Amino acid sequence: MLNTFDNRPVQLLQAAPRRVKTIYSVIASPQRLEILRILNIKGPLTYSALKTLAGFKSKKESGKFAYHLRKLVRQLLIQLNRQERKYTVTNLGRLVLNLTRQIEEQSLVESGKLYVRTSHQTMEEFNANKILQSLVKEAGMPVELAQKITSETESRLYKFQTQYLTAPLIREMVNALLVEHSLEEYRHKLTRLGMPIYDVTQLLNKVGDDGGNVESLVHMTGGAVFSEYLLLEQLPRDVADAHLAGDIHISNAGVWGLMPDTVFVDLLSVRASGFNPRGRLAYAPMLPTPENAEKALGIISNLSLLMDREVSVEVTFRNFLQYLAPFCRSRTKRELEAMILRFLESVTGGMSTPQRGIVTIELNPFKHDEVGRDLMEKTLDATLGTYRDFVEVTPRPEVRLLLAKPNRVDETKTLKQAAGILFNGGRIAFFSPDQRRSFGGVNAGILSKEYQADNISVLHNLSLNLPRLAYDSNQDETYFRAKLAMLIGVAADALGTRRRMIERVLKKSLLPTLALGSEAVTPVMMPLIMNFVGLEEALTGLIRDPATGSRVALAEKIVQTASQIADEKSGKNERLGVAMLEEDGAGRLASLDSEKYGKANIQQLLKSGYSQSPAMVAADLDNQARVEYINKLSSGLNGGVSVTLDGESEDIRSVYDLIVNAAPKLPYFKIDRKIVVCRNCGAKLPPRAQRCKRCKSVATMQYSTAS
Repeated sequence: MLNTFDNRPVQLLQAAPRRVKTIYSVIASPQRLEILRILNIKGPLTYSALKTLAGFKSKKESGKFAYHLRKLVRQLLIQLNRQERKYTVTNLGRLVLNLTRQIEEQSLVESGKLYVRTSHQTMEEFNANKILQSLVKEAGMPVELAQKITSETESRLYKFQTQYLTAPLIREMVNALLVEHSLEEYRHKLTRLGMPIYDVTQLLNKVGDDGGNVESLVHMTGGAVFSEYLLLEQLPRDVADAHLAGDIHISNAGVWGLMPDTVFVDLLSVRASGFNPRGRLAYAPMLPTPENAEKALGIISNLSLLMDREVSVEVTFRNFLQYLAPFCRSRTKRELEAMILRFLESVTGGMSTPQRGIVTIELNPFKHDEVGRDLMEKTLDATLGTYRDFVEVTPRPEVRLLLAKPNRVDETKTLKQAAGILFNGGRIAFFSPDQRRSFGGVNAGILSKEYQADNISVLHNLSLNLPRLAYDSNQDETYFRAKLAMLIGVAADALGTRRRMIERVLKKSLLPTLALGSEAVTPVMMPLIMNFVGLEEALTGLIRDPATGSRVALAEKIVQTASQIADEKSGKNERLGVAMLEEDGAGRLASLDSEKYGKANIQQLLKSGYSQSPAMVAADLDNQARVEYINKLSSGLNGGVSVTLDGESEDIRSVYDLIVNAAPKLPYFKIDRKIVVCRNCGAKLPPRAQRCKRCKSVATMQYSTAS
């Protein structure tokens, strides 16, 4: 028995060559090798499906197919899952396929010919005509010039001592030759868009720490491609150069030419017509005019989930109370709160990535002619109470509220509720009841009355670098304003180009919800808004006399000049506006200017970037000159001014006092509180907390109630 056991390794070694020989004889048949490849690519397949894909379609060939299949099964290259009655490739089968592919590639290399590993994952013999075709078709190059570049490229490629070429390598060589011959325009059109491997690896390591997921990763990598495409192909050269140089900044460049930034939806128009995608969105339900509160909230939930994917910054649902209140007459407060909570949870559940547009609910209880004041206040009270509870159980609430300021000083109940919500991390912006604002501060009232629409898209996300104009002007105010007029012209061209790009996207039905027309958002009028960055720094650089009066006067002149130029460049269907909003780019522009003018000049700006929208503290509200200055900016900049108040305090009363003091003095404002959240358990922590009291974790994140 012992001798028999000792001889088994020897017997196995002797059997191994025979086993390998048998496997090679099995895969020597092209039909059997093809069956292996099909299963490796397609995955598990039934007998009939595999037979059809392998080319054995007639009944006469059934015997041949069964014969080949038995051979593969006997050698354990494929196996049958008897429960599912499907065939799959075994690990041994995959190993054989990999070895076969390597042998094929090596034989091609040693043949002495040039072979290319293509982007379609195939190995093909090098064909210079494909370079010629790309130059003519993709770059639009004349045939004679394309032949010259192709010949030179081919000559250089044959000098390479490499096992195989790749399609990107050939493209890089062609582009290098185009640069050598000063053919930059053609090189731009041939450039391959994408991200370096290192950058993708860094994203993979970082995206989870920033609260993202796989969809965020795909969004960012795709955005990088479309950002390059925008600058290389879609924008006029002077606009792209202005962005790269730092004269202007384009935010969200990855989707800038694909979707609008802010969309306003009037829910009263939705209540009148319901939501009917008319076949454009086969997966979306057709929702008729709502009959009760549940269906009314269901329509908003569906719209928010669909529009959230077609808007880059914000979807603002206007007239929420007027829309919902008629269905609330017979409902108790508890019933209303339960329905609204389910609605908020539904909307938040669809916002799967931080890169998606935010959803804002406008609450304006002072328009109550149709339903009466009592019913309006009942609906408002239920909405604010539900949002308060929602904020308490949500680590970082992504649904925002726009709350109309009270007309009378004694109407403070609503403001007390708002103060409690903000103190606990809710996000609320306050606006005058006669305005049409987004949470970000965008003014939808920029359109004249004859062009007003219930639902509109607004294009912004383009900022002007005012400090750079001031540095170049050498304290010459007249020269500064002349340069500003020229820069506004560049910005107007950029936004006009963008409008046409998005109109083409709408026509191609790539934004199906927005393309529905009056039942969602009309594409006819798209206000175009450019954003001021660094006004305060520009004033400092321009003014010799530091007196406050001269500073305010110069700011008024700059605003007046910008508004006048924007009005002159506005067309019948293209309304231009100027704003001061919080958008990304302030840090980038300050960094570029520090490199151009010297870090010593603006070193203090590198950490936070240039100023954007006005920021105030509680004491500023008692400074009449400061309040008047902010209000002059607000009235002069028709695109909107987003004013932020510092709300860092230890008690709710201080937040409430801040709101009450600001409400009669400012047309629009937000309260900025920094909320610290534990990444591990989701608990909200005291300001500047380093460790969670509940779970003892030191992993924390922070967000602002004003963002």
